[in-house]
Amino acid sequence: MAGVATSLARVLIVDDRAEIRTIVATRLRLDPAFEVVGEAANGAVAIARVGELRPHLMILDLQMPVMSGEEVIPIVRSLAPRLRILVFSAYAGGYQRLRSSGRPDSEVRKGGGLGPLMRELRRLAAEPPADLVDVDLGLVEVDECLRAAETWARLHPAARESAAERKQTTDFLALVGVFLALAEPLQVAASAGCRCAPVCFTTRLEAGRAARRALLAIDDGAAALLEPLRSRLLAGLPPP
Repeated sequence: MAGVATSLARVLIVDDRAEIRTIVATRLRLDPAFEVVGEAANGAVAIARVGELRPHLMILDLQMPVMSGEEVIPIVRSLAPRLRILVFSAYAGGYQRLRSSGRPDSEVRKGGGLGPLMRELRRLAAEPPADLVDVDLGLVEVDECLRAAETWARLHPAARESAAERKQTTDFLALVGVFLALAEPLQVAASAGCRCAPVCFTTRLEAGRAARRALLAIDDGAAALLEPLRSRLLAGLPPP
């Protein structure tokens, strides 16, 4: 398939109903174009599985316990920007109402059989995303950036509450995805004993814009604690 790097499209199935996961997985295993690499019953597990399994496609329910599908999408846009997300939901119109960085690549309504789901999966597997952007932070001091990332982890609960009050939760979740994407190259550089290292990661355009808005919305006191990483991100993330 043109949109993936191997002959099989790796699929992660995310739904809180075990019977739905079983039905979908059984159908996918009948198609030689797909490989089911994992399942998850909620969004928090799904995010961990994305990092572990590197799927090409995610079939995602919206309403789940612990973390909803709507919360998953903006996070994985930076954590796994090439991942194609197909919402498989019982609620019509979900794709249209989800905004910018929280929007999936496609949606299929549950209850209409698996034919439409399979057709959309084949289309998405064959079409890589067209809105990938590289965020180049240049040469950074690894220890300083790691300290800023650790500070973000401490600020995370208060920042999320503040974002919710401003109705900017999706932007906040996009920023969560950016920090998750940064963790790997920074940790690799630290493990190699590098004092300075070039850092670059890839995101989707709207996720990058959302993360930038979230950074700009952080209060001055918290923003100062995230330096110099915050300034590098603001310079590298796509503008509105």
